[in-house]
Amino acid sequence: MRKVALVTGAGSGIGRAIVYMLAKQGIKVYANARNEEKISETISLCKDFDVEPLLFDVTDSEMIREKIDSLERLDYLVNNAGKSIVKKEIAEYDQEDWDSILNTNVKGYFYVTQAALKKMSGGAAIVNMSSGAAKTGGDFVSIPYSTSKGAINSLTICLARDLAKRGIRVNAVSPGFVNTPMLMLNGKPVDYYDSVIPLGKLGVPKDIANMVLFLLSDEASYITGQIIEVNGGDIMG
Repeated sequence: MRKVALVTGAGSGIGRAIVYMLAKQGIKVYANARNEEKISETISLCKDFDVEPLLFDVTDSEMIREKIDSLERLDYLVNNAGKSIVKKEIAEYDQEDWDSILNTNVKGYFYVTQAALKKMSGGAAIVNMSSGAAKTGGDFVSIPYSTSKGAINSLTICLARDLAKRGIRVNAVSPGFVNTPMLMLNGKPVDYYDSVIPLGKLGVPKDIANMVLFLLSDEASYITGQIIEVNGGDIMG
């Protein structure tokens, strides 16, 4: 039976690359974004594969349940939807900054997972998108963003422990600097990263998609509760 996947935040960057990578393997993929405009380019890129849009806002738990309940089953879930803001001085952060980041980057992951589990059985796998900023605090990213990714690491381990008895694996991928629209919030030119990353080059979305594909696959059947760094050596150990 053909596998079925849901990828949130699939409108650009890493999410789009993951959708394309999974679909290319013959997996049926539901590509999530908030609206048709945000997902249109992904759908166009994957026109030769079995990819359908699944529109919902990851901060709306009722909408999430309604949309995912309409699916027959899920084998794979990739929680990739994410939000960031420009880094500020500590005194400048306000409640809106914290709520907007945590609602998307943490609560959203949990709500989607909670709904998706109703459609999953033994052998299913979940991958959450973390960030190297969870470990380093992030040189260029906001405190709420770094904090949210630390929470995702903890959530990944909690879910992995609880779901192991059901035969469902949960891991996280922790990208370093990857050439995506979100990276531009850092305010650094692309060639800056080539000079600071040990492997001498900025990551691309495909680098992250490759790891996601591996963690979802049967080749990773004995891996769960892990946070996998994919960063060109920017963080080691």
